[in-house]
Amino acid sequence: ICFKMSHFYIKMAHLKANKQDVNTYSNFDEVTQKFVELDVSIDFDKKELTGTVKTEFEIINPSLQEIILDLHGPEIISVNLVNEELDEIPLKYEIYTKNKDKEALGTPLIIYLESIKEENASEYDKIFEDKLVTIIISFKTTEKCNGIQYLTKEQTYNKKYPFMFTQCEAIQCRTLFPCQDTPSVKAKYKAKTSVDMPLTFLFGGIMKSHYYDSPNKRKIMCFEQNIPIPSYLVAFVAGELEYTKISKRCGVWAEAGLSAKAAWEFVDAEKYIEIAENYLNHPYEWKVYNILVLPFSFPFGGMENPNLTFVTPALLAGDRSMSNVIGHEISHSWTGNLVTNRNWANFWVNEGFTKFMERKLDKNLLGEDMAQLESIVGNNSLISAIKMYGEDSNFTCLSPDFSGVDPDDGFSTIPYEKGYQFLVFLEEKVGEEIFREIMSKYIDTFKYKSVDWTDFKNVYEECVLEKMNRRNARKILNVIDWNKWVTETGFPSYKMEFKSKYTKEVDDLIDQFLKGEENPESALELFKNWHTNVKLAFLDEIKKNIDKFDGSLILKIKEELNLVEAYNDDVKAIWYEITLDKGLSDEIENVKNFLQTHGRLKYLKPLYFGWIQLDLNNAGKFFEENKYLYHPIARRLIQNKFDSQK
Repeated sequence: ICFKMSHFYIKMAHLKANKQDVNTYSNFDEVTQKFVELDVSIDFDKKELTGTVKTEFEIINPSLQEIILDLHGPEIISVNLVNEELDEIPLKYEIYTKNKDKEALGTPLIIYLESIKEENASEYDKIFEDKLVTIIISFKTTEKCNGIQYLTKEQTYNKKYPFMFTQCEAIQCRTLFPCQDTPSVKAKYKAKTSVDMPLTFLFGGIMKSHYYDSPNKRKIMCFEQNIPIPSYLVAFVAGELEYTKISKRCGVWAEAGLSAKAAWEFVDAEKYIEIAENYLNHPYEWKVYNILVLPFSFPFGGMENPNLTFVTPALLAGDRSMSNVIGHEISHSWTGNLVTNRNWANFWVNEGFTKFMERKLDKNLLGEDMAQLESIVGNNSLISAIKMYGEDSNFTCLSPDFSGVDPDDGFSTIPYEKGYQFLVFLEEKVGEEIFREIMSKYIDTFKYKSVDWTDFKNVYEECVLEKMNRRNARKILNVIDWNKWVTETGFPSYKMEFKSKYTKEVDDLIDQFLKGEENPESALELFKNWHTNVKLAFLDEIKKNIDKFDGSLILKIKEELNLVEAYNDDVKAIWYEITLDKGLSDEIENVKNFLQTHGRLKYLKPLYFGWIQLDLNNAGKFFEENKYLYHPIARRLIQNKFDSQK
């Protein structure tokens, strides 16, 4: 019953985003979802997800009149109240389209609880007596739902069956089903899905059962997630998948024929979990850690969906050189998934902390010099990102204002690397051991909750006063300007110094090339034997000092070090960035081939942006012909760049 009664409509005429999270219209401060049950069916022919979402809400405001849910794309079929007898009572609702930010935030669904009074006043009174209400909504997705990507069988590894996956971070869960799409709210989940055999469906939780509906040739699979999670961690996937076990609690899902290769690549997953457990003095609470290797259109390196980390196939380098991404996603099991940022202005509380943990794991596995080198390369990426936005840009501070925009528009390495540097700064003030205790207490205090940066500040200050001489503690706390670190735009005012023995090897080889004194055979041997992080540092240094290298020297380095053929995708991508920076149009064919087989935004953005500077027209024509290969999130962000050039 979708309607617009005048007295309700007037009340909603100026509906605004929630003050606690400007990227949601949901009134989660008045009513909060606690348990969500999904029952959906996937139709690959129609590219459609249909089904129901049943949500149990806790009422906070005793004067509550409506429940407002985020929605961006799905079609609503019905909205019903579910009572104790499991009867369904129709509710009146409307989809609000008057908000000026609907392109970014969607068109919220408003459910009018007072409409129950017209049919069943006693049921209405009972809701507020119990302070609980359960709503079931029937829906189906549409082509406007950018959190889902459907791939044809030709876009998959074996080219036999179609494929589907979701990506909900930051605010794309509302494109799957109506929900309180904010990290401020965490709920438990159940998911039941049917797919055509022989396909497999997975959800970010623990599989509880699976069985076959033989007459309809459908496979039914049921999952539970009993640790409360924010909506951005909801994850579905369906395709021809196979599983390979790594350890007692770790394994890999991948397209048929790839899982054994992926299991070999990510063999250190269990080690990463054990190191993180030891550092934080807190167990891995999610029981199972599985990795899912997606087709190349997946727009990120990894996505930390609980129990089912999504990763790009670009990580399958064949030499385990990119497993630090797995260390990062595993770290999210504590920082992000267990303790969650309250809103997207606090995204650094998620990613800065996780980057800090990632480098603690790498220090343990690869040594201090390697972790320091990663910090140096990370700092270079931070400098590049700040220069790209401009030092005065709101998006260069740790607490940006995302009012009226999709948070994806402002995501970059800044919350990762600037947040990481702030934590290193805080660690230096108190020493590694005390900071480790601070991190442990922070996780123990706020697990299952959503926080902002002041919550960590309070734990930090309490621990410093407790663990240190009071006079020394006060001296330390008085020199930490938290507000400046978090709210100031541009480069960090405190310059961090990272030192690694590998930087000398990098500098020496670069100097040899610049002076024409390199020995091709020994240079190639040295470069081949370097860890990927050192290779990236070498190329990063060239990129940073590009004016010192003429085109012929760049091509000479390419030839002598065999740069296009022999190394992983991170190395190739930064090499193509260099060739575009230098305006080497002869390399465009290689860039095109790379862009047609990679959908990771880490690669797409700098390569398309560099090509735009070199040749806007041809870059635009190529993107128009190939954008169907990319995820909707990636398509939108690259398209925005082209549009800004008009």
